[in-house]
Amino acid sequence: MSLKDGQSKKVAVVGAGICGSLTAWYGQQLGFEVHIYEPDDQKKSCSFTAAGMLAPMAELESAEQTVYQLGMQSLALWPKIIKELEACKNQSPIFYRDNGTLVVSHRQDDGVFNQFFNSLKAKLSTDFSAQCELMMHQTLEPELKPLGTSLYLKNEAQVDAHQALGALHTRLQRDSHWHWQHAIDIGPNHVDGEKYDWVFDCRGLAAAHDIPGLHGVRGEVIMVNAPQVTIQHMVRIMHPRYRIYIVPRENGNYMIGATEIQSDDIGPISVRSTLELLSAAFSVHSGFAEARILSMDTNARPAMFNHLPHIEHKSGLTRINGLYRHGYLLAPAVVAKAFKELGLDPMNLEKNEQAESLSEVENEDCI
Repeated sequence: MSLKDGQSKKVAVVGAGICGSLTAWYGQQLGFEVHIYEPDDQKKSCSFTAAGMLAPMAELESAEQTVYQLGMQSLALWPKIIKELEACKNQSPIFYRDNGTLVVSHRQDDGVFNQFFNSLKAKLSTDFSAQCELMMHQTLEPELKPLGTSLYLKNEAQVDAHQALGALHTRLQRDSHWHWQHAIDIGPNHVDGEKYDWVFDCRGLAAAHDIPGLHGVRGEVIMVNAPQVTIQHMVRIMHPRYRIYIVPRENGNYMIGATEIQSDDIGPISVRSTLELLSAAFSVHSGFAEARILSMDTNARPAMFNHLPHIEHKSGLTRINGLYRHGYLLAPAVVAKAFKELGLDPMNLEKNEQAESLSEVENEDCI
């Protein structure tokens, strides 16, 4: 079972979230004729709600080693992906920052912080000192004075999810064929009666009836503008009941989130979650009291019960799903893994042909 036979291929990608968009982009790099199926209401995709944290160390406390390993691979791939996307004429810069994460706690929650520290130290083993540093957080963020000791996860990064996905769509719309519709009949070598050499099913929760065990995990995030706050690092707040993250963006904007509810409900954010998220942010920095709420979003991330990504191959059909809350962290490596299992290696292709690829798009519009 392979797509590698030296002939031009016509492939379909169903779903244009971060997983499907990277699948289509890799397919373009490999010279395929790519057809993308995505409904007009694509902004309901959980990829538009994501914080874009590339945080394999922080996630390792509650995740399998597989997530960490794939996350580290993606962490190395994202700068290459961004560089090529930004090479398109008229493409705005994609916000990307790789200055790490501060894991903090209030003094009454030192026990939770110590549990996180010990778990990470055990799982990272000999890599711990290279990836993490125990410090007083004032060294990096002087405004966080009320808090105690912090753990600095040095090599973590973030990407603006809206900008990255938008740039991928712009690039894909230049050379791919878009079908702005719900795909109804999906199977090996066909989508809605159209024949293909291969079909990639990246629908997220819409594929639940085809993937046993796939279910929704609700997430809720709030974007605020806080001119009195100048935090520059991602912050994770340890708490006995939940983990809160604060992600700094451009122009004094901050994304606050991390609620996790076993539900595929994508209705409006709850009062409880709103109070918890905003109270946690205020407890870290009083400047959030005068912040202005820009948006409150919810979505349901597709997850398997083991919280590991799902790759399934049949002749003429590959399903990639179950990235859970790790969509942007895992997608580059998971999609590359799926291609490799089909006899292809898009990331080596990118490495070997990057200079040629960049020169081809430097003077071209990407729309």
